[in-house]
Formats: sequence, C-alpha cells, structure tokens
Amino acid sequence: MKRQSLIGLALLATVAVASASGWQKDGGGGAIVTPVTEPVAELLATTLAAAPEASATTASLAATVDAIRHDIAATTVDSTATQKNNAQTGVPNKNLTLVPTSPSARVGRLALFILGTNSSETKEQEIVYAAAKRGYHAITLAYPNYDAVAMLCSGVSDTACTAKVRQEMLTGVDLSTRVAVAPKDALETRLQKLLAYLNTTYPAEGWGTYLSGTAINWSMISAIGHSQGAGHVAYLAKLHTLYRATMLSGVADKTSAGAVAPWLSNTNVTPAASQYGFSHSSDATVTIATAEASWNAIGLASFGALTSTDGVAAPYGGSHKLKTALAPASGANIHLSMADDDKLPRNSDGTPKYEPVWDYMAFP
Repeated sequence: MKRQSLIGLALLATVAVASASGWQKDGGGGAIVTPVTEPVAELLATTLAAAPEASATTASLAATVDAIRHDIAATTVDSTATQKNNAQTGVPNKNLTLVPTSPSARVGRLALFILGTNSSETKEQEIVYAAAKRGYHAITLAYPNYDAVAMLCSGVSDTACTAKVRQEMLTGVDLSTRVAVAPKDALETRLQKLLAYLNTTYPAEGWGTYLSGTAINWSMISAIGHSQGAGHVAYLAKLHTLYRATMLSGVADKTSAGAVAPWLSNTNVTPAASQYGFSHSSDATVTIATAEASWNAIGLASFGALTSTDGVAAPYGGSHKLKTALAPASGANIHLSMADDDKLPRNSDGTPKYEPVWDYMAFP
C-alpha cells in the first residue's frame, strides 16, 4: 500500500473489522474518577478502554501521509513468539510499521511507539502517522502488554518491584516473580527481530539503518510511550542512549508507601535534555502530580516549569514538562484521550490538536 488513498482505506477497514470483533463502547467509562488507588484506576482505565470508531477523523493523517504500511504478526517475524489475544480486540496485536514512500523524504530516524496496558496498534495510529509525516520510519511494536505494571506491584513491599518488572518486560532477564516474559518475547528482542525482518523483506525501505550487525542503533530511535509505555520509555532511557524519550500520561511507578519509584532517579543514559513528558491536568488515572514527580526524578525540572501547551506554539518556553487541559472527543476517558485516535481532541480539519506537541517532543 504505497499511496495515501490506499492507506486511508486500509486504516478504515482495519478499524471496521476491529469494531465488529466486539470492542466495548465508552459508555460511562469516561468517568473513571473513583477514589481508588492509581494502580487500580490504571487497570480499570485500560481494560475498559473504548475502541476507535470508523470515522473520517480517525484516518485524518493516514489519508494525507504518503507512506508505505505493513501490518506484521509477531509470529511472522518469529515463529516461536507468544502474543496472546488482546483483551479488547480478541486477536493478537500486530506490529504496525510505516516508512515515507519517497526515499528523499526519509530523515534517517525511527519513531518507536510503545502502547499502554491492553491497548492495540489498531487504536493508536495517528501518532505514528504523525512521525511518518515528519519523515521518520515508525513502528508500533507488538509486545506482551497484557498486565499493568502498577497493578503487578500493588502492595508489594520491594521498592524495586516496578524496576524489576519493567526490565524483565524489556529484556527478558528473569528478575521478578510478578511477571514471566521469556527473552524471545521481550520488547528489545521483538524490536531487533522486527528490524532484521523488515531489512530482509523490504531492503529498499531502509530499515537496516537502525541496526549495526544484529545490534539496535538506539541513538537513532525516538521512543514515545503512553501510560505503561511511558514507563517503558523512561526505563529504556536508563539503559540506552536514545535520540528522544517521550512519556505520555506517565510515569506512574510508585513504592507501596506512595513514593516515586527509586529507579526513576537512577543515572540517565539518555540525557535528560533529550527526555520529555506530556500529560493531561485532569487525568484521574495517572495524575499530573504523579507524572511530574516522576519527570522531576528523571531530571526534567532543569528545563523549566510545568508548562501548558494549550493555545500557544512550540517551543513552549523550552520546557520538557508539558501539560494540557483540552477536552477529549465526546467526553471520552481523559487518560486514554492522550493517545487513542477516537478520543483525541481535533482541529476543524480533523488533525489531532496534539500533533505540534508530538513534533516538538518526539519528532523534531
């Protein structure tokens, strides 16, 4: 699918099929503001998340970005991979990959989008199309995102619980009794194997740029994640030198006593100057206070105060801690409205209002 009209039709077809497979509608789910703990709220918000509806606005960027798209099953990349059915879609997540059609439009950087708990690549597509619009190769990676990290560590006295869970999810190293992720299914392994598959299968598309032999060229990758994915991005920034690390609606990690998880204060490998956070001021799932405390632990306070992006243009005073108060579409769940296509606030032309913020943080 090399031309914009085919891409837009394919996206609408994907959404329509997914809707028919039994996703829930938002209903009253948009009002998840009950006075429960944040880990429980995170689980509720992700498991009750609504599916995108087939609409012209859902495909706004897909219909205008000239990009080649591949939807690739994890088992196509690696026949031994284990990818369970998504709790909402009823089918396993796939890898969504995009590359600008014209080689001259490619900037030689990769946008890696990491989904939140139980989310699907069919729900959050605008953000990767925004990356492709900026000339980035883009991937939404299928990985084991079935369990909320905060929920896995809820009530656990070990202050390193979330660090151990995240590192096992990312690397497959057996560190935690709270989760079991084999090395073959870990996020880093999945990414390396997907890049190798893409390079072999589509050699003209330039995916090999992001590999040195079999090693991932992390410094060419802009990682952006929502909710659970925000925490994974923050942890990757402790392990590798990323081009950019962007956290949406997170990080939520705390100790059982309510303190910021200690790992967030560990030495950054990706400089704090290359890290950004963006959350909604009324998020009841991961509050802005929790998100900002995590960003401060990482070191983002050095680049300015928490700054609103509403009604102003980049560079937002140079701040790396950003917030919004924009109403989500149709009164949808605020936490999910930071990434879900059908919940994003939009301009009159259908484009996401957050697109300039994404560009500033993750796709410069």
